[in-house]
Amino acid sequence: MRNRSAGAVLLFLLLGACQTGFESSSVVIDLRVLGVQAEPPEVVLDVDPMRPEAVELPPVELVALIADPGEERRLDWGMTVCPPTLSLRCDDPLASYVAAGSGTVDDPEQSGALPPRGVAQLTPQLLMESVRLDALAGFGGIAVQVELWVKPEGAAIATAAFASKRILFAPRQPAERIANTNPSMTGLLVNAEPWDGAPCGDDAAGAPLAVTPGQILVFEPVEADGAREPYVVPTFDGGVERFTELLFYSWFATAGQFAPDQSGGGPDLFGNVPTLGTEWTAPETEGPVRLWVVQRDERGGASFTVRCIAVGTTP
Repeated sequence: MRNRSAGAVLLFLLLGACQTGFESSSVVIDLRVLGVQAEPPEVVLDVDPMRPEAVELPPVELVALIADPGEERRLDWGMTVCPPTLSLRCDDPLASYVAAGSGTVDDPEQSGALPPRGVAQLTPQLLMESVRLDALAGFGGIAVQVELWVKPEGAAIATAAFASKRILFAPRQPAERIANTNPSMTGLLVNAEPWDGAPCGDDAAGAPLAVTPGQILVFEPVEADGAREPYVVPTFDGGVERFTELLFYSWFATAGQFAPDQSGGGPDLFGNVPTLGTEWTAPETEGPVRLWVVQRDERGGASFTVRCIAVGTTP
């Protein structure tokens, strides 16, 4: 069993917010989509080759990680599923579309605010269109695309942040193929010590991490047992390739600086294994800082962790 290369492509995240030329992409100061999770992230189907249209397609639940630290406001959102496009948007007027949900949510930084949640119920027609657009004609799986938009309540769609995620539907070939599940973390380490952090704003669950301005901390994810799943894929000659998942980490905060802001993955060309953690330098300005960690595997799985930090203040 072996790992995929470090060049494994992450198919599911498009950050749609406006960026300045002076801020790192890991510093979140305005409306952003940081990630989209699908449950399940992959669907493996038992298909009768004589009656492919009879297959039952299970619903896929979708949840988005939204950040909007710049203002206190409610947000409108919508999700649509379509065949994959180069633009990563569901903008082909001739394609099939499936609405996965829409609505309005409270400010995401508000304690107890619920994120946008949708349900994608795919149709055989949409899957067949996706097959026709696939250069491999669905070999190994059929990808469909989820488009998410989110904008201030009542604002024009031109102000929206967009994100795109792909979900794979595949026949059970080879017979031992098992669908991917989302990875998970059991916690974070701060300078090699467990961080017993609490959800932001949940005063009953614990105080935010107190740091001094300019302090340097090392954050490391604690992966759950089995987070790196073994899996198999078919080959063109009828064989099977076996892999073990790579895990990737994206680090975001409302202030400070990460080095690096992307961690994990596979060995480099010289066989060096990348670090899973990151070094964070606290800002010189006192005040609250929100930290987001997005954990991903190379097959579309994702999970999110949110923590709060108090810089130079007494929590």
